[in-house]
Amino acid sequence: MTQYLLLIYGEESKWAELTPDQLSAEMGAYMAYTEDLAKAGVLVAGDELHPVATAKTVSVAGGKQKVVDGPFAETKETLGGYYLVNVEGIEEALAWAAKCPGARYGRIEVRPVVMR
Repeated sequence: MTQYLLLIYGEESKWAELTPDQLSAEMGAYMAYTEDLAKAGVLVAGDELHPVATAKTVSVAGGKQKVVDGPFAETKETLGGYYLVNVEGIEEALAWAAKCPGARYGRIEVRPVVMR
């Protein structure tokens, strides 16, 4: 078994455009997806992240810490959440990523976790 991180990227502003019914349906889709992962025994962890406006990026140069607001790169799509899954291999991880509700309007980055 290998752990993969499914990183959910999308346009944060699109959530504000949803009606209450649409928002409820999207959240329901995520809850169902999370339940499916758990029932399959592959879910390790998963969380939604606070808006990108709450993010800070830290770097150190010349021994001095620099902190800037937001993500490092300018982009329309931002990281909104993640799932950590424990699966047989990349094909299974990709299959789960394709089922993620975020794949319908954004993209899911799939990366293996280095296990030591």
